[in-house]
Amino acid sequence: MVFKKYKLSELLIRKKDQVKLVPDAKFKRITIRMNHKGVVLRDEEFGSKIKSTMFKINGGDFVLSGIDARNGAFGIVPSELDGAIITNDFWCLTPNENLLDKHFFLFLTSTKFFDHICKISSDGTTQRIRLQKDKFFNFEISIPEIKYQKELVQKFSDIRIATINLKKEHNEQIVLINQLRQAFLREAMQGKLVSNETSDGKTGAELLQEIQAEKEKLIKEKKIKKSKPLPPISDDEILLEIPDNWIWCRLGDIISYTDNLDVQKRLASDTVINYVDIDAIDNKKYIIKEAKQKKVSELSSRARRILKKDYLIYSTVRPYLKNIAIIEESLENYIGSTGFVVFKTHQCLNKFVFYFLLNPVLNKEFEELMVGFNSPSISNDTFENTLFPLPSLEIQNRIVIKLDELMNYCDELEKSVKESQNYNEQLLQQVLREVLEGKNEAENENLQLVADESPIYSIQNTINKNCDTGDMAILAGYIIKKLSTQNSKDFGRVKLQKMLHLVEYHCQLSSELKYQKNVAGPYAWELEHVIEPKLKSLRFFEIKKDDFGKASKVTYTPLSASKELPSLFNREFKDQAESINNLLDKFQAKTWEFCEMISTMYAVWNNRLIKKELFTDDILKQDFLDWDDKKKRFIDQLDYALEWIRKEKIEPVGFGEYIDKK
Repeated sequence: MVFKKYKLSELLIRKKDQVKLVPDAKFKRITIRMNHKGVVLRDEEFGSKIKSTMFKINGGDFVLSGIDARNGAFGIVPSELDGAIITNDFWCLTPNENLLDKHFFLFLTSTKFFDHICKISSDGTTQRIRLQKDKFFNFEISIPEIKYQKELVQKFSDIRIATINLKKEHNEQIVLINQLRQAFLREAMQGKLVSNETSDGKTGAELLQEIQAEKEKLIKEKKIKKSKPLPPISDDEILLEIPDNWIWCRLGDIISYTDNLDVQKRLASDTVINYVDIDAIDNKKYIIKEAKQKKVSELSSRARRILKKDYLIYSTVRPYLKNIAIIEESLENYIGSTGFVVFKTHQCLNKFVFYFLLNPVLNKEFEELMVGFNSPSISNDTFENTLFPLPSLEIQNRIVIKLDELMNYCDELEKSVKESQNYNEQLLQQVLREVLEGKNEAENENLQLVADESPIYSIQNTINKNCDTGDMAILAGYIIKKLSTQNSKDFGRVKLQKMLHLVEYHCQLSSELKYQKNVAGPYAWELEHVIEPKLKSLRFFEIKKDDFGKASKVTYTPLSASKELPSLFNREFKDQAESINNLLDKFQAKTWEFCEMISTMYAVWNNRLIKKELFTDDILKQDFLDWDDKKKRFIDQLDYALEWIRKEKIEPVGFGEYIDKK
């Protein structure tokens, strides 16, 4: 199959058939859905209401949006929209039928390669980026002869149908996994998941009495507030059977709310508070992932719920299942927005109550009991009056252990399905890529569609700052000063080396450091022989190397000029300081071995992107282990490393040089 290179201007002709707008005639107007979802009817308007110059399109024409082409807004006009009209913001393109098959071109536009063409051919402001005619039509691609294009269209169609069927099957599997989770939660709260026998014979009724006694004591000591009496439970309310040694109570019986902070009265208006709203809850891990910093003057008068360790935070506004978390660390300087209940349990396992609140049956009931018009929510009374099945602590613990196991099992199933789904999509893109790149069988060489970027991956090669050795000395000194204060005994050259690598690659800096594969991960000779001598000559640090048998440790002792590093850093890295600090903060309390593991995983992942190679988590883990034999000590932590990189949003983007052996 012979490929030939053409400019897009040779393959595509822009058609502009201007329409005379008759005032009392109706005209169909189209829109193009993004992400390759095609051309659809937008609305019909009388000619008298249309102010722009309009152009006619016909069924079978290829149309793209000049504004959103980079987001996959293009497609073939369906026959029912024959005669529709478009503004000049839309491009109607007619393929040169002697060189380009229309349906082959449509498949080409469904690749990430074509998205790449549109992105680099677009200019303008953030709000109004437009496709530029000269850039677009001067772009060169290699395509086969037209007869082969038609054959490839049929092959592509078969592959696409198979991919769609696989995607449908995967989606059905995800639904079944979610149903399995819900079934486990339902059975757990009915006492059907584990044995209900106890070693001490204690019952839920006895535990409830102990809780009531504890709450009364705390009320007398003025450690919690007295709540209003809860109504007795009637037989009509009980719809499910629970084991004999369990007891029905109400949520209000076992919880107490957190204290409220009167921010308007007790704190100055310019006091900065860590503010948690619904967006701060990780809806997959059920943890607080981040908080917004706000001044007291910017807060709602009801935003005063103090968040404390071991309390639970639960959204009283929809959607419930995505807004619940156990507060696992001390957050006394944090407050939650209105719309949250923050509470602690008395003599109950937080995780047991947490799983109870995830119960789909309960959340369906909450959905029906919401009150309010503009922002419907669950009232405190409704929340407190909710029936709660209470077993003994021994049984609660048994249920939590079992549910943890089953939920992890479901998570692994879902992860496997999604990885398979992603792999199938990548495989389709790879097939399209290999064909469109034009593997010339006679000469056994690739005629690249694009030389500098992969059609599969969105590679970012923008350099945010070019750094000389002076800049890198300031950066290295700042990293030492910032990270060694938390755990000075753990900080040495290994940790500094890995953090320099991560900062440079993730924050997209360009320096004279040349990273190579080393036992402990990415290594730059220049750190020891160029950067560290500068740190000494500039009176930032005294550097000492101590040998301990086969091992050694480098220590950095601050000198008089080190106090100037923060201001020097903020001056030289003014535009990059925020992103660098955000990255360093993630490693503040991490060990040098953790930094080695993340830096190495980042490097093998980034290498795959640079080489434009397909990968899965298993491939990345194998690349990590192949880096050096001593990496095997991390073998049980590699899933966590990948999960941590994604959770912290520091996935590589293919920036920088490929890191290989010396």
